[in-house]
Amino acid sequence: MKKESLFSASLILLTILSFSFVATSCSLFGSDNKNEVRFENNVQEKRVGILKSLGGMSVGEATHLLELDNGSTIRLRSLNTDLNSKKYLSKRVEVRGPIATTSDGKSLMDVQNIDIAEDKESTNPVTGVETPYTNAKMGVHLTYLDSWQLTEEDTRLIFTSPADNEATDSITIEKIPNPQKRTLEEFLQVPSNESSLLNSGYTQTLVGTDHLNGLKKESNDRYKLDVWLTRGDAVYQFEFTGSDHPDLAKNRNTFFSMIASFKFVGILEDNKADNGENIKPEENTSTEDRKNTLSTEEDTSKPEADTANNLATEKDSPAVITADKQESSTLTTTYNSVARYLSEQINTLAPEPSENKSWKAYSFEFTDPNYVYINYGDGVVKKRILVTYTEEGTGFNTNVEAYFNQGETTSWERVSGENPVENAKKTVITLDSENTTQPTVVKEGYRYFESLPYDFLAQYPSSWYFSGTSGSGDVLHHYGFSNEPVENGNELVSIDIVKGPLPSGSSISVGGNTGVKVYENGEVAIYIKRDDGNLYKIHGNSDQETTVIEIASTITAS
Repeated sequence: MKKESLFSASLILLTILSFSFVATSCSLFGSDNKNEVRFENNVQEKRVGILKSLGGMSVGEATHLLELDNGSTIRLRSLNTDLNSKKYLSKRVEVRGPIATTSDGKSLMDVQNIDIAEDKESTNPVTGVETPYTNAKMGVHLTYLDSWQLTEEDTRLIFTSPADNEATDSITIEKIPNPQKRTLEEFLQVPSNESSLLNSGYTQTLVGTDHLNGLKKESNDRYKLDVWLTRGDAVYQFEFTGSDHPDLAKNRNTFFSMIASFKFVGILEDNKADNGENIKPEENTSTEDRKNTLSTEEDTSKPEADTANNLATEKDSPAVITADKQESSTLTTTYNSVARYLSEQINTLAPEPSENKSWKAYSFEFTDPNYVYINYGDGVVKKRILVTYTEEGTGFNTNVEAYFNQGETTSWERVSGENPVENAKKTVITLDSENTTQPTVVKEGYRYFESLPYDFLAQYPSSWYFSGTSGSGDVLHHYGFSNEPVENGNELVSIDIVKGPLPSGSSISVGGNTGVKVYENGEVAIYIKRDDGNLYKIHGNSDQETTVIEIASTITAS
């Protein structure tokens, strides 16, 4: 009996201690309520420290802790990275991702990238000024230290570190043809399964301000690090090459900073953008023979949601949605003639001179009667004017009706003049090397955008707002559309880039697309297969089915 009593007492004591531990854990970390944490933006921050596991517990949304060098801690979670990997646990790591504040005042990071941190930082201070750089020929933008030497080639950029210790490191960005538009796994001939991928030495990673899905591989000696991205029919490779010297850690950090600042921008064919210097045409090439494919976007009187990862890259080229062939044949001659003339006159028509000394028109949006928006730029700055035109002799008489700058809360901000045709049907013209093209038709009451990160184009109601963010789990990227600024779940229609096979549902043909329509949880969704094996999912409440179908019908790969 004494043994039984002693056993019972011990059991009661253990139970009390267990409840005490749980209560203490709750007071330390907060309750396990996933609704308490909201990530209001996707701005990436960096923290360095020792990665610790919570032993399988989920405290709030956190599964791990990072012990910072100053002795404090920050909670971690990740939907994209295996924080339990032996490569990282109990190691000094550098994590990057957005940070939210929990209801009990604690910081929680959603880890979107992780790397082993150097055991010993360079004692030499970082030299140089962070300098924005755009190369419109390769279609890239990033920030780099001006103390590094930059060498530009047609399809490659080489950054060389200062030789402070008679040793240099290099960072190379190369654009490699991928005409079959293979996935990264197919291009690199590595397994697509995540565990097998890790065994091959590769890890999945998120790159740049748009959190693009890429692959990363690091050599065992840590002197070489490669990151790959896909874009259309090309693969972009980012390569760090270092050696054993005191500045290695500092230069690796420079590489990570450049990668973090990276984003895709519109590509300017047959021209070269020299970091804000004059864009010069190739020799013996007339203005009208140069194809321009820089970015553009419709004007609207209502502001769009200005999210941190939205405006800069989600709308960068005119949508390629071919008009009816008979209509195209009729319009091409007139529109191309006007476009060629306006292209030659853009430096005269533009209300202000280019600081880089050369404006170039890259697209023209025609609407009746005799109105045309001219979208133009110099490789760095983008502008827009609305012009009326009438034929006069061998040329055209023109008048500038309105002038636009790129806006912070709208795609285009009207600076002066009137814009009576903003919601009218438009036909977009870009000139190829032979000065001809099939016109692009934007529906009346619609506007278009292009997603550079995922290479597709779409149209949506011109009075609507939109925002774009990186996804989680099977959703690679998310775009929300609404008739008011997109926030707090007020989206009417969404476009997601999702992993996985086509679901079961009824077949549907929309525009030039064939997909599957599914009704689920009060929503209607249309799934369309992408060339890369992923899917477009266009979805919204059932009462938005008409708009869902309209938007789905305009989706096309860029």
